[in-house]
Amino acid sequence: MKALIVEDNDNLARSIASTLEEASFTIAVSSDGAKALHMLQQSSYDLLVLDLGLPELDGISLLRKLRHQQNTIPILIISARDSLDQRILGLEEGADDYLCKPFSLDEVAARARALVRRAKHFGGESLHCGRLEFLPDAMELRVDGHPVPLHRRELEVMEYLMINQNRLVSKDQIIDRLSTLDDPVSYAAVETYISRIRKKIGYDFGLKTVRGLGYYLAPKNTPDP
Repeated sequence: MKALIVEDNDNLARSIASTLEEASFTIAVSSDGAKALHMLQQSSYDLLVLDLGLPELDGISLLRKLRHQQNTIPILIISARDSLDQRILGLEEGADDYLCKPFSLDEVAARARALVRRAKHFGGESLHCGRLEFLPDAMELRVDGHPVPLHRRELEVMEYLMINQNRLVSKDQIIDRLSTLDDPVSYAAVETYISRIRKKIGYDFGLKTVRGLGYYLAPKNTPDP
């Protein structure tokens, strides 16, 4: 996996690069938007980690140019601009995720992996976890080949868990992934979705609740995290 980090703070860029290298990414770094745009036009990357306050070409302008060029690279914005308006703008312009500074480097790695896996599976490839199969194009969950009648939000939860299987997923991550301005998601709602999913699937399918931390999906009989 190749990631391009566009960040003009050298120390932060090095820290993110080191973290993503430990997560099996091959890293390239640019300190300004214009150079980054040229690099993206000359080479293929699996992920763009993008700061907004950049010299030469700011992050939002770079984002707009990429999406105008039909470049579908997954984009994770990392920015000190933490106002709701800025987050909305970044996501509406085509970013896939948005992290506000300061942030945990472990969370950067987790979100980076999730974005790449999500992008790779959007090509129609189904997701598998034990007896479970999720079809992204059809937004359908199957057990032993039989469809499970889940509602939209329940399907979105299952998709996110299956993309991140064998990894601990917090309620905050699920909320951040599912919430929209018109349809926010609460902690109680996440718990309800998980409860309904378990009842509808009807067997112990390997979804563990890690008290106080979140959820962990793995094929049944996999050791606890």
